[in-house]
Amino acid sequence: MSAGEDEVIEPDEVIPPGDDSEAGGTEGGPAVPPYVEMLAWILDDWFRIPLTNKRVGIDGAIGMVPVVGDGAGLVTSAIVIVSAVGQGVSVPTVIRMVGNVLFDSMLGVVPFMGDAFDFAWKSNAKNVRLLKADLADPQRTRRSSLAVMAISVGVVLVLTAATVAAAALGLWLMVRLGEAIF
Repeated sequence: MSAGEDEVIEPDEVIPPGDDSEAGGTEGGPAVPPYVEMLAWILDDWFRIPLTNKRVGIDGAIGMVPVVGDGAGLVTSAIVIVSAVGQGVSVPTVIRMVGNVLFDSMLGVVPFMGDAFDFAWKSNAKNVRLLKADLADPQRTRRSSLAVMAISVGVVLVLTAATVAAAALGLWLMVRLGEAIF
């Protein structure tokens, strides 16, 4: 086992759909369907922001449409996940992909800030990279996804415990204040 064997293959650079340098899959094995790559590209990286090296897609703009925007973004993101399931991606990787989309969707409902977050988080591009990584090396991506899931569960448990502790403290203070007043 080499030093970097457990890291996830997630390049920082944006690779346009159809670029064979990151085709995904193994020799003769499955590759990411072109429509999935194109969808993720349009949603997350379609436009380059002038005078910068940053790219954005239409996912954040879709989220700005009242009532249906966030739902439409969620449905289009589900296409990437359904494709991954159809190609036999490991369960931990699929759960991680769902987590990426749910995190994006949860924060996406916050007016304005959520839409800005949609432009930055790029859950669809993350999920295509996870799909490619899983097709190329399923065991490695599965281990990495399990690690991310474990950390996420830990963070949720700590935040839940902190919330319960804060609520208990607040209740205790209100009782003490009530006793002091009455």
